[in-house]
Amino acid sequence: SAAVKIALEGKWFEVLADGRPKTAQDIASATGAEPQLIARIMMVLTATHVVDERGPQTYGATPMTEILLDPGWANGLRHFFDHCGPSMINLPSYLQRNGYKVPQDVKTGPFADAWGGRNTWTLYEDEPERGKVFNSCMTRWKQGTRTWTDTYPAKSKICENVDKSKDTVLLVDIGGGRGHVLEDFVKDPARRTGRLIVQDLPAALGDADSLSKQGIETMAYNFFTPQPVKAMREGYSKLLIDELVLPDTNVPPQGAFLDLSMMALETGAERTSGQWQDLLASAGLRIEKIWSTNAGLESVIEAEISS
Repeated sequence: SAAVKIALEGKWFEVLADGRPKTAQDIASATGAEPQLIARIMMVLTATHVVDERGPQTYGATPMTEILLDPGWANGLRHFFDHCGPSMINLPSYLQRNGYKVPQDVKTGPFADAWGGRNTWTLYEDEPERGKVFNSCMTRWKQGTRTWTDTYPAKSKICENVDKSKDTVLLVDIGGGRGHVLEDFVKDPARRTGRLIVQDLPAALGDADSLSKQGIETMAYNFFTPQPVKAMREGYSKLLIDELVLPDTNVPPQGAFLDLSMMALETGAERTSGQWQDLLASAGLRIEKIWSTNAGLESVIEAEISS
C-alpha cells in the first residue's frame, strides 16, 4: 500500500529495527519526518499489522516489519509499486480504449501506454537502477523456494548424457538476469560437466567477473533475435522452460494474479498445458513431459525438436 511505501522510503521501519518501542517523536527525530504525519500513516500500518501499536503514538516491529527490513523484499515492494503499479492502474482504461481485446504487442500494450512507449527492458536501459531493484527482488524471492532442479532430474537427464568436452555447451539460461539460476545449479559439483552461459539484455545481466569465478559465462542477448549459441540438436538437446502451468479449471489466486500481471506488464500470459503444447508445436517443438510440483503451478516443461 501507499502507507507501507511511505514508511519504507522514509526509513521509519529502520528506527524500529532494534525491537524497542518508539514514539512518533522518536521516529521524527531519527528521520526528519513530521510527527503528525508519522502518526497518521502509522494508523494504517497498525490497522493492517505491518507495525504493532504499543500505546498512544508508540510503535514496535512485527514479523511483517522484519520482512520489509530485508533489502530484497523491500525491493520487491518498490518493484511492484513503482514499476508495475502504473501499468496495472492503466489496464482498465487501456482495455476500454482498445475495445476490450487481449493486448498483443508489447510496443503498444498497457505498459508502453503507461510509460510513454517504453517497455520493461527499454525502461531498464534508460533507468538502470530499476533493473537492479528487479534483480534484487527476484533473487530474494528465489531464496528458500524450490528450484527447477528440485523438480527436474537434471543430473540424470542432462549431465550424465552430455559430451564431457570442456567446450560442450551444457546449459544456456535465456533471459537469466543476474545468473541466480545457474549459480544454484553449480553448487553441486557433479553438474559441472560443460559450458554454462547466462544470456540477457545488458541492463539485466549480473556481474560478469563474479559469475566467471563460478564457471558461468555471461552473454548480452535479446531473445527476440536469432540465438547465437548453436547447440540445439535433434534427439540430443532439450529445451527446458521453468514456468507456471495453469490447471484448466479452479486456477489458484497466485496463478490468476500472475496472469493478469503478465497481461498488464508484458502483453504476455500464463498458460495451461494445452496452450503450452500448441505454442511449442508452432515452433517445431514437442513436449516430452511436464514436471510439476505445488499443485501443478511451478513446473519444468521438457521439450525437444519434433522429428
